[in-house]
This record gives sequence, structure tokens and C-alpha cells, in this order.
Amino acid sequence: MLKLFGLVLILYALLCVFAYARQRSLIYYPQPGAIDTQGTTFKLPVSGADVVVSTRPHGGHKALIYFGGNAEDVGVNLPSFSQAFPDHAIYLMHYRGYGGSTGAPSEKNIQQDARALFDKVHAEHPDTVVMGRSLGSGVAVSVAAARRCRPAT
Repeated sequence: MLKLFGLVLILYALLCVFAYARQRSLIYYPQPGAIDTQGTTFKLPVSGADVVVSTRPHGGHKALIYFGGNAEDVGVNLPSFSQAFPDHAIYLMHYRGYGGSTGAPSEKNIQQDARALFDKVHAEHPDTVVMGRSLGSGVAVSVAAARRCRPAT
């Protein structure tokens, strides 16, 4: 019985070491490429990477920035968000490593990139809304805590 307990303990320790060593690949599931219809994406240069942003330009003061969930190609949301928010410019950020963006995703990188996108968008659209789903909800909260924006209504 003691040998079985020791074996289980060793297997558990190995599983913990494996999970620790592979934690980024267990957290983030990047999608390979953004859906790009002519002129609907641009690259936002950030520290050490280029982040792809799917967009639907629209004049005026209003903009929506959406931060997607894990393993989500946010570009597929462009038609539905355009319909739901017809009077807003739409910006959908593809995290580093997702949708053609360069670099590797991490909490720090994603939050810095999200604030950089917000600053760029807010300079043109002072009435900027941030919204997120799943992983992106934490990103949206981080941006809302650091910048002056309003919630989606």
C-alpha cells in the first residue's frame, strides 16, 4: 500500500511539473489567421509585436472595442457587431499569436496591447465602449480600470 501511495505521489508531482512547464499553452489557444475581407484589418505596432485589429470604420464620436475569448477568431464577429452597433466604429483585437498577430500571448502583453488600442481609438472616437467575452472580459475590465471609457449598453 505504501508503494502505491508513493507511485501516485510521484505521478502527481510529474503532472504538476508538466502543467507548470506548459501553462501558457494550456491557457491560450491561438487561432491561425484572421478573416480578412479587403481593408477590414490593420496592424497596430506595439512593443515587440504587430497586433492585427479587425475593423469597421465609421465616422463620429462612438466606437466599440471588443476583446474576444480564448480560441476565438474575433473577425467573425464583425458583421454581427456592425449590425448591433450601426452608429459605432468597430475594433476587434486579435491577441498576440492570434489571427495573424505576431508575438506570444501573455497577460501582461494582452493588457498593454489593449490599452494601446484603446488610446489609438479613443483619440479619434471620444465615446469609446469596451466589451469582452470570456478571456476578453478580464481584458475589458483592465482597460476600463486604467482608462476613461463607458460600458456597452
